[in-house]
Amino acid sequence: MLKQLDKIIQACFPYRQLLIRQNGKVKYLPISTSIQLFLALVLLTILSWFSYSTTKYFSLNEKVSQTEDNLKQSQTVFDALSAQYQTKNMQLNQQLSQLQQQQLILQNLLDSLPAKISPTSTSDAPETFNSSNDNTRTTDNSVLNDLFQAKKQLDSLEISQNNSFEEISSQISKRRQQLIKAFDLTGISIDMIHQKSTQPINAQGGPLFELSENMTDKYHLLTNELIALRQLETSLKNVPIKLPAKDYYISSTYGYRNDPIANKRAMHKGIDMAGWSKTEIYAPANGKVKRAGKNGNYGNFIEIDHLNGFTTRYGHLHEVKVKKGQYVNENFVIGLMGSTGRSTSTHLHYEVLFDDRTINPLKLTKALKYVL
Repeated sequence: MLKQLDKIIQACFPYRQLLIRQNGKVKYLPISTSIQLFLALVLLTILSWFSYSTTKYFSLNEKVSQTEDNLKQSQTVFDALSAQYQTKNMQLNQQLSQLQQQQLILQNLLDSLPAKISPTSTSDAPETFNSSNDNTRTTDNSVLNDLFQAKKQLDSLEISQNNSFEEISSQISKRRQQLIKAFDLTGISIDMIHQKSTQPINAQGGPLFELSENMTDKYHLLTNELIALRQLETSLKNVPIKLPAKDYYISSTYGYRNDPIANKRAMHKGIDMAGWSKTEIYAPANGKVKRAGKNGNYGNFIEIDHLNGFTTRYGHLHEVKVKKGQYVNENFVIGLMGSTGRSTSTHLHYEVLFDDRTINPLKLTKALKYVL
């Protein structure tokens, strides 16, 4: 086997001489088989290395190109995610701003409800929101997931606010219906009271904080309903539903009776409240003294205009403690019980009029005692 290989090598690389001519002389450079074989192996090694290097270069170049393509695709995906993030973040911040504004309005509405309306609770809007408007680059889907979770929370808060809104609206409507039904029992329309209300201008003022123009129509409507209810409550505040003495008994009711002096059937347009002489008589509601002094059969007499269509009259007083034109507050002592004028004994003749028509004070008190 070795002999055959040696013959092949000898045949491929026979002994040779290399002629070199220099300065007119010829020299012979012998090149043996082993040298030729060595040179051939070196050349083959160089060619193999060059071929390998070329192959690796093209392979690496292909990987670099593929990597660049992948980077471009990743950049495209990132840009899309970044744009989606920015859009979602902006939408959430807008929704948050609107919800915070609505939360403030709801709280103000709750604080403005009349005392007779039981307040309802509203959900607390978050004061801060953990999202930013910067351009921080990230391809982590968890960021978008966090935004979607925040969106769900804000949607839940919006639903809660809407429920609170509906509850407040319902309470306002119920309160108005309650007032209407109560006054129906007295035969008096609350709209008539509201129209006749001429309250004096009280001390008012303070900085102006107008409602936001971005407030939705339903909030504007609810605010208007609340303002209207508060104005109505104000006009009804001075309805004389209390009786003007603390220590008394009813000695004669409203309506037809036998007159105690003439002993004839007559209409009694008030009630008689009997008590001890000089029992204090109070104003049942705020108002302005229309008349004060002697008045024929009434004796010592007071008439108070409550500035909402209601007028109250007080007769047979022992002493009058107010003057004409004087403003009096509820529970202010206006006089003392007596027996002046057309009277048989110590008592207070008490009348309530609405729109110059007398009504039963006891009926008014019974119908409105637990409403106003």
